Amino acid sequence: MRYFVVAVLIAPVWAQEDPIHFGLMLRAHSGVGVGFFGKLEQDFKPANALGKDFRLRPLATTAGANLDLLIARRLLLAGTLQLQHYDASETERGLVRPYALHYGGQLGFAAINKNLWLLYPYVGYQVGTYEVRYTNYFTEPIFFGTTQQLRPLEKRTYSSNLGLVEVGLGLRRYRRGEGVTLFWGADLGGVFAPSKGSWKASEGPDPQGVNPAQLSGGYLRFSLGFGYVKPKSESAASPIPAAPTPEKPKKERKPKKAEEVAPEKAPSPAAPQPEKSRKKSDKSTEAAPTEPAAPGAPAPDKSGKKSRKKAAEDEE
Repeated sequence: MRYFVVAVLIAPVWAQEDPIHFGLMLRAHSGVGVGFFGKLEQDFKPANALGKDFRLRPLATTAGANLDLLIARRLLLAGTLQLQHYDASETERGLVRPYALHYGGQLGFAAINKNLWLLYPYVGYQVGTYEVRYTNYFTEPIFFGTTQQLRPLEKRTYSSNLGLVEVGLGLRRYRRGEGVTLFWGADLGGVFAPSKGSWKASEGPDPQGVNPAQLSGGYLRFSLGFGYVKPKSESAASPIPAAPTPEKPKKERKPKKAEEVAPEKAPSPAAPQPEKSRKKSDKSTEAAPTEPAAPGAPAPDKSGKKSRKKAAEDEE
């Protein structure tokens, strides 16, 4: 359980770019497992059964299939079908072989890095059947409990309906990040039955005087499959930015031709300033001689004053 918690904590660190946003995948898996059967071994050790030398072998081969659905880059939902086929355990008196066939669902937290490696811890629950196949090799009858008797060379199956809780860690490698793609990977996990079950016989009365059915175990599975994956669209990756306001095009100034560019005229030193020219014009008007009066025209007022003054002097 501690490894599962560690995987949940490091999964966000594993995700770097999350190139896959949605995926629908179908895969087949097979591998190896180990099983623990509670006190089932003790039920086959009596002298009227398989004898005290009997040992249950825990190794198993596994096979099955999964349909996985990846939603919003993080949520992984799966439907699973799993078969556990345990090794046969036998003596000279007979043989015992356990089986387990379960189906159920899984819920995982997915993280994908830029190289299309998917890592996801998951939990699940399965329902199904746990079976024990019992075969008599002996020339005399053998028993299972107090009510089940097998004649020589007879086979019988005892089953129990057990629900299994599953905890695991999956790793996938996608070949492509868009469209139809192949992928492969592995799963490491375990199952256990939260409650005990009762045995039922394929023939005759139910077994009595035996321990209740129990099952737990671990597995390592390798997967190969194909599916459809879709990356996150760019439009959904970030909110739509506001449209930028169009800038008014600036008028380009055309360079003037050399002919049009007139050099600035320097002020002429001979040109008089306005005040000086005004004073010179006044002086010129004062210095200018008076024009002679036309014959027959009346004399100006000034000459009249002089003539009257001269006449007055003559009278004196």
